[in-house]
Amino acid sequence: MKIVLCRQGFSVIQKMLQGLLPDDEIVCCGPEDITTVGQDADVLIPAITPLGAAELSLPKLKLVQQFGAGLDAVDIPAATKNDVYVANVPAAGTGNAESVAEVAVMLMLTLARQFPKAQQNIRDGVVAGPTGWSLKGRTALIVGYGGIGREVARRLSGFEMEVLAVSRSGPKDTEEERAIPLALHTSGDALSELLPRADFVILAPPLNDDTRGLMGSAEFALMKQTAFVVNVARGGVIDYEALLEALKNQQITGAGLDVFWQEPVDPSDPLFEHNVIATPHIGGATDLSFKGIAGKVAENIRRVGRAEMPVNCANAVEAQNKS
Repeated sequence: MKIVLCRQGFSVIQKMLQGLLPDDEIVCCGPEDITTVGQDADVLIPAITPLGAAELSLPKLKLVQQFGAGLDAVDIPAATKNDVYVANVPAAGTGNAESVAEVAVMLMLTLARQFPKAQQNIRDGVVAGPTGWSLKGRTALIVGYGGIGREVARRLSGFEMEVLAVSRSGPKDTEEERAIPLALHTSGDALSELLPRADFVILAPPLNDDTRGLMGSAEFALMKQTAFVVNVARGGVIDYEALLEALKNQQITGAGLDVFWQEPVDPSDPLFEHNVIATPHIGGATDLSFKGIAGKVAENIRRVGRAEMPVNCANAVEAQNKS
């Protein structure tokens, strides 16, 4: 089969998959070349590239397989209309959730300890400054308590923080959830009640119609002026203009962002005039994560090659109805 990675610069992923699928052709192309390079493609791997009707109507296409969890940029109804399976790899169990959680903690520490200022002080010969904030004794609010949210909570408990969590459905009382110490886990409608308590708000929900713009002007107005927001979910979970205004007006002290509304992000974005720590969507970009995800992706590609339904198929019911 022919597999197209829909973004240049993913040579590590390409090599991993080629090692697992030695008899298949795996190529990379830019988003603008998908409909050309993909004319004989059986599988598209979107990465961070949006896939719409034109890409999803390619003549041989059987599967859109995300290298990770996010499917918000894939037009799933258009895929279903063209009898194309859409599948992902959930963050839990592959090393992805753990890797993203590490970046969330890194952003928190970088903000709390004023790392950019510390680096400048090295250059300026200043000793014993700046004074930062300890995580111990502070309150962290995790918004979205799936695989990533749970791994963030697991790590923050070691910092002796008070950890709160809100999720769409609230606690499930599973053995895994009970093993992670939380001060509180409740349903998403309690977000406005918990925001004033938080020193750090860590965003880790999927991006969908319910979570798009979840953090807007009203939510930032509820936060402490000394608080930070950290986003390791998707850019669209935050209302861009609301975040910019909150930073301008010093409604919050700063933001740590691994994801953006458009990627790659413009380095001259006005957000960077404020206290923003940014990383270029590297949350899941680790050896552990890539190895775990690659194995799941390869197995789904093999399944489709055997005319079987992929695991974690986002349009499974529709595909079954059309078969």
